[in-house]
Amino acid sequence: MNSITKRLKQDILNLESIEERLNHLKDKFKGKKAVIIATGPTLANHIDDLKLLHDRDDIVILSIKQGYDYIKGQSDFHIVNTYNFDKYKGFEYEHMDTIIFYGLSKSYVPQQMEKLAIKPHPCDIWVPVVNPPFISYEECIHMGNYDKMLMLQDEPQSWWGTSILWEQAMPMALLLGCKDITTIGWDSTTGEHVFKHKDVSFAVDSGKGVNKTRTEDVINNSHHLYDFCINNNIDFKMISKVNPCDPRIKRIKSIKEI
Repeated sequence: MNSITKRLKQDILNLESIEERLNHLKDKFKGKKAVIIATGPTLANHIDDLKLLHDRDDIVILSIKQGYDYIKGQSDFHIVNTYNFDKYKGFEYEHMDTIIFYGLSKSYVPQQMEKLAIKPHPCDIWVPVVNPPFISYEECIHMGNYDKMLMLQDEPQSWWGTSILWEQAMPMALLLGCKDITTIGWDSTTGEHVFKHKDVSFAVDSGKGVNKTRTEDVINNSHHLYDFCINNNIDFKMISKVNPCDPRIKRIKSIKEI
């Protein structure tokens, strides 16, 4: 965990509104490297090397949902929504210094708030995610609308990804001022995850049907992601041997290169 995160969390909890909390976080990690721990199967290949990220002030770690379980309290931000999520068990936090960021589907905010109240689940910042029926599938980020990842810098909401990587993790990294961003475990292959789907409620369909189509669309439109990063001077990299997205997106072999 970065040494400033604990103080940042204390600061934002003293602020009343989500707008104030997001504004306080803006550019707080400018010049730092963002490392996003995603939940694809290849994350399992790098578990031992995650320790190389511990207690580094040159990076900020954003773990996506069950990715937290592999980095634990070293995670500066926990990026969460209520899909692939156990509303009864939730997450067991090693400590409460991690900043917990939820995205709730705009069309289901009351219902998803009820899910969070069951355990209850801690939440430091939440924003509505603009989703159908407010927008169409063709307007989601992975269909080529990557500029929408900048929305969080101007207003307290985000745009449907459809993946949490695009609608919350990347927007938060960019809000924090990071231009050097590496994903670990972003695979875009079968829809499988490093966790078991039987262990969560509201699981995705494991690469079948709708999810298969979305994965194919992510791959086919990934040249737009490359263009977005080039146009915005973002050094975007991935650690994944299986990700079939645009080959121009930089691949690195191991965490040792971060």
